[in-house]
Amino acid sequence: MSESTVKLLNNPYGQVTFDLFRQKNKAFVDKSLMIKYLDDDSMSLYPVLLRPRRFGKSTFVQMLKCFYDISYQDRYEELFSGTKIYDLNLPTHNSYHVINFDFSAVSTGNLNKLLSSFFVTVADGIRDFKRRYKDFVFDYSDIDKTDTATLFTEFAIAYKDYSESQNLYVMIDEYDNFANEILSKDLELFLNITSKDGFLKSFYAAIKAKASDVIAKTFITGVSSVSLDSLTSGFNIARNVTPFDCFNEYAGFTEDELEILIPKLVDVEKLGVSTKEIISRMKPVYDGYCFSRKADKTVYNSSMCLYYLDEMQRAEIFLNPEDYLDPACDQDGSKLSQLFNLTQKETAVFIIDTYLQGGVFYLNKLSENINLNQLKEYSREQLLSMLYYLGYLTIDREKSSTSELALKIPNRFMSKLFARCTIEFRYKNNTEFTEAPNLNLSALTACDDDISSFAQSCTEFLSRIMNNQVLSHMNEMALNLALYAKLETIEIVNTYVKMQQSVQVPKEGERFPDLVITVNKGLADECIYIIELKYLKKTEARDKNSDSALQRLVNKATEELAAYKSALDFKGKNVKAYAMVFAGPDCVYCEQQ
Repeated sequence: MSESTVKLLNNPYGQVTFDLFRQKNKAFVDKSLMIKYLDDDSMSLYPVLLRPRRFGKSTFVQMLKCFYDISYQDRYEELFSGTKIYDLNLPTHNSYHVINFDFSAVSTGNLNKLLSSFFVTVADGIRDFKRRYKDFVFDYSDIDKTDTATLFTEFAIAYKDYSESQNLYVMIDEYDNFANEILSKDLELFLNITSKDGFLKSFYAAIKAKASDVIAKTFITGVSSVSLDSLTSGFNIARNVTPFDCFNEYAGFTEDELEILIPKLVDVEKLGVSTKEIISRMKPVYDGYCFSRKADKTVYNSSMCLYYLDEMQRAEIFLNPEDYLDPACDQDGSKLSQLFNLTQKETAVFIIDTYLQGGVFYLNKLSENINLNQLKEYSREQLLSMLYYLGYLTIDREKSSTSELALKIPNRFMSKLFARCTIEFRYKNNTEFTEAPNLNLSALTACDDDISSFAQSCTEFLSRIMNNQVLSHMNEMALNLALYAKLETIEIVNTYVKMQQSVQVPKEGERFPDLVITVNKGLADECIYIIELKYLKKTEARDKNSDSALQRLVNKATEELAAYKSALDFKGKNVKAYAMVFAGPDCVYCEQQ
């Protein structure tokens, strides 16, 4: 099909304004049917729905605003004709006065800056309300610019004079965004603002006070439950509906939705691949999220999908999803570091090591309210719950039961992100790691076959960091992470290092070599080193049958390297493949295969 006959829609990546999607010929995934569940008589009037970052929560809130707000009544046909909710003709559409607050805009810093920014954010919501309702009069110029509870209370009183009916719908997006940011940097300030005397409790208490005669409904989104106690202690009628089956797909994309979306954003025929083929490549990288143990579908990270499809639309060629990870979804290691610093060391080590090895975690239930003012450290259940809320873990439907919840890593993106964050907080800020001997890459940069000098430098480096407890627990993944982290610190012109790079092996599909080091990339003398790492436990190394254990690992590495060398990614390249086996910090085998 020629380019002139394919009319692609604009990609909404990074945009949240629902009405502009409909105006500007942008593609969007129709989540409007979720409104039916919010309108159900059995549903709480004050639901809280949590999801990881960059999942489409803000777009959903904007859609609710367009659907429910009276000021959008003249645009109902324009905005909702053709959507799933339109055919239901619900009487609640455009029947409320909506005020919405976006707390992702709150600036962090010291307490005074935070109070002022929170006030401004709430005031912005009020100004937006006044713009939509020109006849609504409310002057808050005399109110203390740090007293948000009074600001909201006075707004609600003015609204009651404006509207005789209890018709106000309060929407709060990213209720915990600023609190989570503060938690990763300033625990004392976090404990201050989330305490029983903190301004957050006062603000939500003001909302609850007006729920009896002014506020008809509320809708609140966020990421985690670590600040939920501050919300519910002041607004204890709020209900956390995060695990409800009906909301499993409220944010993120299902496979069925992607089948509709992809042909709108990329010319699949020009790319030479089918929509199903694109989805099959996206699935292990972006999919896997499940938010209810009874759910029959998993969802993809929506921002990841849109970023990748936008890159492919611009390139006009098929791209490997593994190489296109939305930078806006990235998180720095300080957030994970804070989590693990607030738990017992043994618990943290167990969870980190199990995660890095792709293990499954079991717990009775997720922690809904985590109040750091009432505990000194996270329990195992609370730490796993936080990893779930942040998107590092998700529900394993097959292994969960009515009495036990199983959590697993959702996809390769989160696995790699966790590994990168682990490198950052476990190694890069540790003086023993940074001062440990550098790895000797002279043989590699010279494209030699004998890389024994590199192997010896690995032993010296690992001996240093293991002896100084930087790396107290060694396994194959920890070995991989430590060497990769050190390699990243070494700057050599035109030499690139990748950990577990995605490669396509004929008849086998996607495979992942431990380390791929490319020297002189793009030049005539380009050379690619593929290194497969194996680890022999010290107990195995001391065993009289250690030779057979070593040989098993060598055989396994040799088999894997043979597959890697045949990968399409390396076709026509000068590839040198090596198996390296370590026993403790010692490299006991390093041979070209």
